[in-house]
Amino acid sequence: MSIRPSHCIYLSALLLLAGCANQAPDSAPTASLPAEKPMLEPTDGAQANLRSLANRGDLDSQFQLGSLYFVGKPQKDLKQAEYWWKLAADKGHAMAAVSLAYLYTGRDNPDFNNPQQMLKYLNQSAASGNPMAQHILGNLYLSGQQGVPQDANQARRLFTSACQQNYGASCKALQEMP
Repeated sequence: MSIRPSHCIYLSALLLLAGCANQAPDSAPTASLPAEKPMLEPTDGAQANLRSLANRGDLDSQFQLGSLYFVGKPQKDLKQAEYWWKLAADKGHAMAAVSLAYLYTGRDNPDFNNPQQMLKYLNQSAASGNPMAQHILGNLYLSGQQGVPQDANQARRLFTSACQQNYGASCKALQEMP
């Protein structure tokens, strides 16, 4: 089994999105950039192979290609990131859905601010069992923000589900809940 060179992009995007999950319960979902780490530049061949797989419907490749465009490899293009993530998310890729939810917060570009779509994809990812999405959504329920009604019981259910998947931030949130 070989490891695709673009997995470092996946991990970098995951670190970026993890910033959303490590917020205080009374704040809106935010993300912070991870410490600068060198990322492998995808070779032309690897990029072409990834694009070919994505065009053939491979969900992981669509997610990874969207992530490359998001982080600027070869160039930052949020429309392309949105396109590829949406293809994967609409077919059930949980990380593509949570990535798309982040894009729709408008934090990287206010033109993408779309609270309804953000909640749609965040809920979709959380419902599929993604612990990061469950944690972020739990924070929204806890604080009653972004059009989500305040509901401590629903927040507890989401945190519990994420904690059962060893998502540390949710375990901590459960300990801090009254």
